[in-house]
Amino acid sequence: MSLRKQAASLAIMHVADVLQPLLILPYAGRMLGANHFGQFAYAVAIGALAATIVDYGFHWTAQRAAAAARQEPAALASLLADVVATKLMLCLIVTAVGLAAADSFFAISKSMFLCTMLTAAGNILFPAWLFIALERAWQAALATVVARSLALVWFLAMVRSSDQLELAVAIQAGIPLVAALISIPFVIPIGFDGFRSVTPSRVITQLRDGWRGFLYTLTERATVTLPVPLVGHFAGYVAAGQYSVAEKFVSATRPIFRVMSETFLPRVAYYAQHDPAAGLALIWNSLLTLAIGASLSLSLFFLAPYVIIALFGEEFSAAIPIVRVMSIVPLLVNVNVCTSNLYMFNYGHERAWASLTVAGLLVFLAVSFLLSPHVADPAIAVAIAVIAKECVILVVSAGFFLAFGTAKKSASPTHAVGNAQANGVAAGVILAPSSSPNALAGSKTLRR
Repeated sequence: MSLRKQAASLAIMHVADVLQPLLILPYAGRMLGANHFGQFAYAVAIGALAATIVDYGFHWTAQRAAAAARQEPAALASLLADVVATKLMLCLIVTAVGLAAADSFFAISKSMFLCTMLTAAGNILFPAWLFIALERAWQAALATVVARSLALVWFLAMVRSSDQLELAVAIQAGIPLVAALISIPFVIPIGFDGFRSVTPSRVITQLRDGWRGFLYTLTERATVTLPVPLVGHFAGYVAAGQYSVAEKFVSATRPIFRVMSETFLPRVAYYAQHDPAAGLALIWNSLLTLAIGASLSLSLFFLAPYVIIALFGEEFSAAIPIVRVMSIVPLLVNVNVCTSNLYMFNYGHERAWASLTVAGLLVFLAVSFLLSPHVADPAIAVAIAVIAKECVILVVSAGFFLAFGTAKKSASPTHAVGNAQANGVAAGVILAPSSSPNALAGSKTLRR
């Protein structure tokens, strides 16, 4: 599959992920009522947190391993089995802990908690990470779109009152399970032979290999979640509401960069193992996407204020300076996708990559607490802290890329061939060196 088709498939999948929840929100609010709707949102959030723990960062590490081994069917089958077994073990642990804490700590019933765990269970069986790694994102997109569409229809047809709260949570949380059933025909060719040789030691290996991806994912989730509570702590609920409106406009740009990362990452991961110079050339070419980040930043600065007034009214005009301060974030994230997620993660700097994310979170917290007493609007201080976090990641990751990536590219004897390959990739065509049988086989696999 060409990168253009991969990107289109990922875009469709993520649009479905964003659009379906938005479509059911007004209906759920009317049918469930304010109190039960809050419980619905809370339960779905608990399920998302549990799924994050069960997924354990395999979206990063297992996807990279599968991309590098795409020409080895036995290795792919073993990797799939190992990841499923590891996720299953984590799911059992999370379920046991969650059931013990459901009524007291989480303040939801045990049956409701089991409904929320459908998301984690479905993610065990739905290997979206594998389809993306093999550049068959259309298979993950098809399963996701169908599952989301069915969930939308079921929700509208079956949820009629607040008495059906658990059913509402189960329908929304069960989307990955439906996607898993739909994706079975795509998984069968990959094979289930790997399950015959799963051992505890291989599960432990997966946990050891995946913990940095898990750390990165948890840190990113904390970075996205913490700003609104911090603004509320510094300046109260009104300021938190103003910041939340501004932050939603910035967050609306993030799926674009996720599509970008998931489009390039499997190809870069493959090249990092088989032709490092081609991967580095592809990363350089990916920097052309900075035009997208710059356009989004300019749009946030000049257009978002008018949209805020039109949608929310003058009451939320205080969100305008916040969104203008944060308008630089899309451009910074765009650069970081290229230099941090594509380069550092795939070219031997995984430990620094995970540590850098934690350092960024610490910088965010430090700047927030140090700056908020000295700024008239604490929400602006938190916005500046978000920018400081992204700037730290940019400076360090760009330094790694320029210092080590350029040296590797210059030292590689396949530099010229790598450039040709990467330029072909950018156009959606793979050019493999004729002297390498493995590379030729890989080219055929990638085209498919």
